[in-house]
Amino acid sequence: MAGTAKRTSCRSLAHQPAIIPDIYDAALDPQGLQGLAAIVMAVGDGSSAAVSILCGHAFDEAVTHNLPDKVRQAYIAYYHRLNPCLPIAMARCPTRISRFTDILPEPVLERTEFYTDFMCVHDTVRVMGAPGISIGPNQVLQLGVHRARGSPNFSDDDVARLQGLVPHLQRAMQLRQRLASGLHGMIGFAALESLAFGCVICDGAGRVLFANGAAETLEASGALNLALRQGIGVPSPVESRQLITLISETAAGGSGGTMILTTADGARVFVLATPLPMRLGGQPGRVFVTFRSENACTTLDAAVLQQLFPLTAAETRLALAVAAGHSLAEFGAEHRVSDNTLRTQIASVLRKTGAGNQRELVHLLGMLPPVNRLPTLANGGAR
Repeated sequence: MAGTAKRTSCRSLAHQPAIIPDIYDAALDPQGLQGLAAIVMAVGDGSSAAVSILCGHAFDEAVTHNLPDKVRQAYIAYYHRLNPCLPIAMARCPTRISRFTDILPEPVLERTEFYTDFMCVHDTVRVMGAPGISIGPNQVLQLGVHRARGSPNFSDDDVARLQGLVPHLQRAMQLRQRLASGLHGMIGFAALESLAFGCVICDGAGRVLFANGAAETLEASGALNLALRQGIGVPSPVESRQLITLISETAAGGSGGTMILTTADGARVFVLATPLPMRLGGQPGRVFVTFRSENACTTLDAAVLQQLFPLTAAETRLALAVAAGHSLAEFGAEHRVSDNTLRTQIASVLRKTGAGNQRELVHLLGMLPPVNRLPTLANGGAR
């Protein structure tokens, strides 16, 4: 049969260098791991296959080849907890390719709920695979190859052939995880640059590893010093010590915390420190610190408000003033608007935005994230 010929051809490749680049190409495919599952199935001479990445006990990614997606979903949602062979194989040797019948006698396996409700239902009654190939910190690769009812069990040659693939799979997936970690970091730094409040990544001593543009603006105003050899600093020596203590405790495993800094002109800067996620920081002991001045200008503008709500130009100016903390009297005096007109406009703004009163309006507009919109060709950016 054509299907048998295809599996035999792929199987023979397992003994040749030519299949190794295919493994790396499949592992690094930005579309996912379906290609890797196809290689695993072919080399194992199976009728279907599954490849998963687990972080701790949670599935980070999982794909199947030659199986309906509902099988993958059912396994992730429930049936992986019932797999009787998984914990035994993990305890013995997580990187060793084993048949289910190497782990449990076939009569015992056939009496389990997993066999009856999952393996039989989806016709994957013959299985071999490995449950825990380490590919990164707290990350493992799981793989399984299946055959349908009526097929012979996997032979010793099948097991040995797939076992020979494990070192190459491991190295390819380790490379994939390292590259993915770097990509997440670059995306994360780009996202932090767009935020309109200060964002700093530092080590446990407070030494700055990254600062976004808003943090550098605070430094230019004298509110921060990002370049101190002994760690990030602020004008007040007492507050500097408090900030470094907060950072060091967070880096040492604490959950983080908050404090208020006071600038030379008396303005308050609100500080939040939290452990940096591993995917962004790449290593433990790094801290993410945000700084937001009470004098910071809102990033709301007329274009944003009019995209969200059907406000007139006059109503938009009034809503922006209210969001910035100005009273109706101040706005009326500055723009020479009568009290009657103000009352009409604010009533219209509240109705169109769905706010019950001015306090709700301020709260609603404050929910919009403080993000700097980058210039584009449409709004006057460089051509």
